[in-house]
Amino acid sequence: MSNRAPFDSLLLSFIICMFSLASGLAEAEESESEPRIPVATDFSVDGATAKAQSASILLLVSQHYCSFCKQIKRDILHPMIKAGDYQGQLLMRELFIDQQPKVIDFHGKPQRSASISRSYGVNLTPTLLFLGPEGEELSRRIVGYYTPEMFFYYVDEAIKEAIEKLSHPQPE
Repeated sequence: MSNRAPFDSLLLSFIICMFSLASGLAEAEESESEPRIPVATDFSVDGATAKAQSASILLLVSQHYCSFCKQIKRDILHPMIKAGDYQGQLLMRELFIDQQPKVIDFHGKPQRSASISRSYGVNLTPTLLFLGPEGEELSRRIVGYYTPEMFFYYVDEAIKEAIEKLSHPQPE
């Protein structure tokens, strides 16, 4: 019996390793099928596109290793993209503040992504900003992530408010 114990232990380790590998591959395959939110690289181009389409910009301020950022994409933003909600009315972009090189701001100047987020007063991720073509905030930002049941409602309402403000600008 004592000769079999090392074999059993090795076999158990092998089985656990194989299950871990299989679940990791399934997770990777699943995430590859998800729609991608374009990473922000040039806000001057995004602003011009938004202006031409009379669209607003939903900007997800994010970090690569932020679990709540991944959840908000999986639970709220990816389903919204798949459903075609706001197609032609909304540009979605993601701004990584931890590992992203310089980004062109709305004025055509290169900036560090963290500098752009600081210019909006963003200190926490995830933060959703609802912007107009010039980079102006159109509706109340959403900071953090809570239960998906109510969160989708808040995101939906903020998007509707941003679109409404673009279609009916208020005199200054």
